[in-house]
Amino acid sequence: MNEEILYKARQTVVEAGLTLARSSLTVGTYGNISCRIDEELIAITPSGRDYQQLGPEDIVITDMEGNLLGIPGVLGNRDCDSNTGGTDSAESKEKGGTPVVTLRPSSELPLHLEIYKNFPEARAIVHTHSIYASALAAAHRDLPPIIEDLAQITGGAVRCTEYTIAGTKELGQKAVEAMEGGRSAALLANHGAVCWGRNMKEALAAAQILEKGAQIYYVARSFGTPFPLNEKTVATLHDFYLNHYSKRQQGEE
Repeated sequence: MNEEILYKARQTVVEAGLTLARSSLTVGTYGNISCRIDEELIAITPSGRDYQQLGPEDIVITDMEGNLLGIPGVLGNRDCDSNTGGTDSAESKEKGGTPVVTLRPSSELPLHLEIYKNFPEARAIVHTHSIYASALAAAHRDLPPIIEDLAQITGGAVRCTEYTIAGTKELGQKAVEAMEGGRSAALLANHGAVCWGRNMKEALAAAQILEKGAQIYYVARSFGTPFPLNEKTVATLHDFYLNHYSKRQQGEE
């Protein structure tokens, strides 16, 4: 694997973490971020680390089975064991007289892997604990497509999963089920939200718009009954976003 490609992927995750830390989408070290490096590898935030203190060398590389990879010669790569069960973030190992801290990937690695495996177009994932989205998740309520930008970027109503313990493969499977039908976001019952994008910018935008939509839904319900967009309109808006608006954002149209 090319060192420059790996470094760029790690830096992308670091920068997204700073965006998350400066927003209201999560608190402290909660939430997690990843991006797809290629068809075999992903870069993901480490467990229990402050986003504002992360450097590219802290971002963990795993394969699609969750095995941690120590890649010789890669700038800042930590000394990782060959599987997730063999790492110990609290332990320093001596290597050539220099202490090397072994970092664990986010405990939500199984969630990220399930999404990547089921949505090949997903190139980045952002998992948040934002207030209004989490409130809907705590109430086990779906978020209807009540505003246009939400319908455009997520593809329709954001469904809430059944409650499943965090950090499990089952949570990932439930999230994938909730995203069926072209959705790019899901609410995780009693937990938070997860969004994917075709790039990191899109994944972050989906998380931000999801939180905005959840807040608008809460306020709109105080006035009466919100009126969701119908399925035909949602499909038209989502198609326009995928095939035109997102390309204009990238300067491709």
